Amino acid sequence: MKKYYKFYGIIAFTLLTFLFAACKKDEKDPYADMKGNYFSVRQFALDEWNTHGGEPFTLLKTVKVNNKLTDSSYTTSDTLNWGNIFKIFFATDISDREFLGQYNFSQFDDNADETHNFYYEAKEEDLYTRKLLITISQYNNKVKGIYIEAEKKTLWNDVVYKLYYKPLQRIQIQCIEKPLTGSKKHTVTEYEFNR
Repeated sequence: MKKYYKFYGIIAFTLLTFLFAACKKDEKDPYADMKGNYFSVRQFALDEWNTHGGEPFTLLKTVKVNNKLTDSSYTTSDTLNWGNIFKIFFATDISDREFLGQYNFSQFDDNADETHNFYYEAKEEDLYTRKLLITISQYNNKVKGIYIEAEKKTLWNDVVYKLYYKPLQRIQIQCIEKPLTGSKKHTVTEYEFNR
């Protein structure tokens, strides 16, 4: 007889467990059914690094502040501080699932330029990355260019970044600082690849 009580007890416990699980409010991630995520600047940079890392080439670095050339120098791929460049681009990455639903996405073809274009624009002004445009070749589906706009506003200063990368040809970092007091500062740092 004790066997039957034990058996019925296990069945009752199992049924109660299923009942409570079925009654529990569904707190599912609203984007759980969505496949993938937005374009990853980090992953793209890693792919570029794995493909071209170690290739010897020189880069012409120029820096302009308020349209005046302040620096011009040559550097090599093995001595360039890539970390400083990656840090600026990585800060704009929107591939984390927390960003799903926070950007309007559109795509269009540019037949004159022979490209497919994928455009992300922030729905809210408080998002750091405001715009992301990826241009891809219609023929081989390789990325031809990435353009990003990011903005951070504080009480004392507004900083706008405009970033551009054309694979193995050009990296451009524009930084526009608008302080609460004082003059606006527009710095353009550009790296031109010489292969």
